[in-house]
Amino acid sequence: MQERLQKILSRAGIASRRAAEQVMADGRVTVNGDTIRELGTKADVTVDDIRVDGVRIRPPAAPVYLLLYKPRGVVTTRHDPEGRPTVMGLVPPVAGLFPVGRLDVGTEGLIILTNDGDFAQKVSHPRYEVQRVYQAKVRDVPTQETLARLTAGVRVEGERLAADSVRLLEAENNSWLELTLHEGKNHEVRRLMEAVGHPVSKLKRVAIGPVTIRGLNPGQFRHLTPQEIRALTHGVRPAARPAAQREPRAPRRGFGPASPPPSRPRPPARPPGGPRPSGPRPAGTRPFGGQWPPAPPLVSGRREGRTTGTRAPFAPATGDRRPRPTTERPARRPRRPPR
Repeated sequence: MQERLQKILSRAGIASRRAAEQVMADGRVTVNGDTIRELGTKADVTVDDIRVDGVRIRPPAAPVYLLLYKPRGVVTTRHDPEGRPTVMGLVPPVAGLFPVGRLDVGTEGLIILTNDGDFAQKVSHPRYEVQRVYQAKVRDVPTQETLARLTAGVRVEGERLAADSVRLLEAENNSWLELTLHEGKNHEVRRLMEAVGHPVSKLKRVAIGPVTIRGLNPGQFRHLTPQEIRALTHGVRPAARPAAQREPRAPRRGFGPASPPPSRPRPPARPPGGPRPSGPRPAGTRPFGGQWPPAPPLVSGRREGRTTGTRAPFAPATGDRRPRPTTERPARRPRRPPR
């Protein structure tokens, strides 16, 4: 399949896409014996003979993503001219594998190694704002004003250095700080703390984006999970999968929340003491706080308040008074004469 040479070089681990453009501009890339300098030129790595500095590029294998806990004293490079130990000696040999970014020789912590140039570009470039979290042991205890200066920014040799956030972890004779940055400038943490008067004696990178150092010891490595790879390339923390949600169904008759009652027309207002409006009462209105027409009242038994369950016939109201039930006391039995 035809692809642009920048993408082929990036996937082969030669350089990032932008750096691959410079490699092509320098005349170091040949395709089938012809030197290619024009950007956007396409080729097929499985068919064409693509070489960089005379070395042929082979079709890349499956991408590899490794997370390494780099110990102190190990150099973050593929080849060290001084013969010092490098991070490549701590991971299995993989074609095109290279470290993403750098850590100082005296700094320990997380470093990512991959053969995917596009992934390395997204993780390392400041435009994507993948945060790095460091823990630094500094001299003395910085004040709150000093911590505010670290986030506000400090000019060092004409360059502005600043941390996204700073947190004080321990405060004794020396202090431990946690600093979060996303730019990754050269020796940024050490230069920043030196500028505010608290030089760094120990430095460790404990997180890259959502990936933390938990579970790794110095010199150990592991493969990144697909969720971590996705989170790093998108610059966001992987969220927990939400529970499946169902569409709300209409409630069955007799279930669910009751619908509001329909509005009822009110009787026409009349002034206090004025005559009652003539004409039929509107249907559904409720005089005297009850229903209209009023229900027949219950007939009391021997004593008022003790109902018998029977209703008296309806009697229409006269004037403004409600109809009253007509009740009759039952006749008493005559007493028996004494024997």
